[in-house]
Amino acid sequence: MMDTLAQLPVWQLWLIAAFFLFALEIVTPGFVLACFGMGALLAIPAALFGWSWLVQVICFCVGSLVALWLLQPLMCRWFRSHDAKTGMDALIGRRVFVRERIEPGDQGGRVAVDGDVWRAVSEGGEALEPGREVRITGYQSVVLIVEPLSK
Repeated sequence: MMDTLAQLPVWQLWLIAAFFLFALEIVTPGFVLACFGMGALLAIPAALFGWSWLVQVICFCVGSLVALWLLQPLMCRWFRSHDAKTGMDALIGRRVFVRERIEPGDQGGRVAVDGDVWRAVSEGGEALEPGREVRITGYQSVVLIVEPLSK
C-alpha cells in the first residue's frame, strides 16, 4: 500500500487527504474537518506548480485557517437556521406504525421506523396495538416516546 502511495503524484496525495477529511466530517460535529479538507484542496495548485513541500504545507495551513475563520461559522449558522436535525432528533414528529404491542407503563413495545425496529413507550400510558399509526414525540436514551394519531 505504501509503495502505491509513494508512486502517486503529490497533488493526488493532497486530493486523497481532502477526500478522507471530507468523509470523516460526516461522522464528526462542528464542520471542522471539512475546513482542513478545504486546506488540502488549496494545496493542490501548489503541488501542480511543483512548489516545495514547505510551500504546499503553508498553503494547506493558510487555507485551513481561512476556512475555519470564514466557512465554519457560516456553515454552522446555516445548519442552525435551517433547523437541520440529525440523529434521534430527526425522528421527532415522524409518523410510524406499532410493530409489537406497546404495553401500558414502562413495559413498552416496538415501532418500525424506516425498516428499523425501535423500543417505544406510550406517552399517555395506554396500550397500543400492532398496526396502529403513532407519532414520535420524544425519546429517553434509545427508547422512543409515541402518541396515537387516531382512536
